[in-house]
Amino acid sequence: ITKKEEWVAVLKSKRTSPINTMSAFSFLALICTIVSIAAFAPTVARNGVIGRMQLSMNTKSITKKEEWVAVLKSNDIAAGDLVPVEVDGLALLVAADLDGKIFAIANSCPHLGTPLENGRLGEGSTIVCPLHKSAFSLETGDVVGDWCPFPPILGPLILGNLAPPERVATFPVRAKGQNIEVFVDRNLKERFESGYWTGVLDAKGKATGDYY
Repeated sequence: ITKKEEWVAVLKSKRTSPINTMSAFSFLALICTIVSIAAFAPTVARNGVIGRMQLSMNTKSITKKEEWVAVLKSNDIAAGDLVPVEVDGLALLVAADLDGKIFAIANSCPHLGTPLENGRLGEGSTIVCPLHKSAFSLETGDVVGDWCPFPPILGPLILGNLAPPERVATFPVRAKGQNIEVFVDRNLKERFESGYWTGVLDAKGKATGDYY
């Protein structure tokens, strides 16, 4: 008896691929979800739920509170001294120039925020930033001389272009009795921060990593 080898159909199936079935089911579920959200959204909006979830601007109006504040004793500063002080969150620098005249400025270089307390006094009642050697008038806050002259080449051509020349903030100062007083807006920090927005993503983070 000879062999009789040939192809024989043993199964005929019309069942749909499981993958196709799952894809169709997922698509149907997605459509149902979208329809449900669309139907539910108006009710949620009317109830104010979405409104509470949206970002909101802090529109609180804070008035100025300008007054003289004693920051240190008169005998705590001498000619050539730089004394950092803080008033209601404001970092200030009380400086006595080489002739002993007292000034008050912001303790922050407007270029990159370097503390000016680490700088040095220059001629003509100026202070020199310790980082890039920009000089500022202690009386007016204006830039004196070249902007960001240090280090050579790199400072003027590259680092100086990170921020345009800008004056340092100055504050009226006086000696009264045994104290040195500075005239400041005691609500300045709070007024500045009142412009921050609040919401799901809160922009009012503190430098410490905490939140207000």
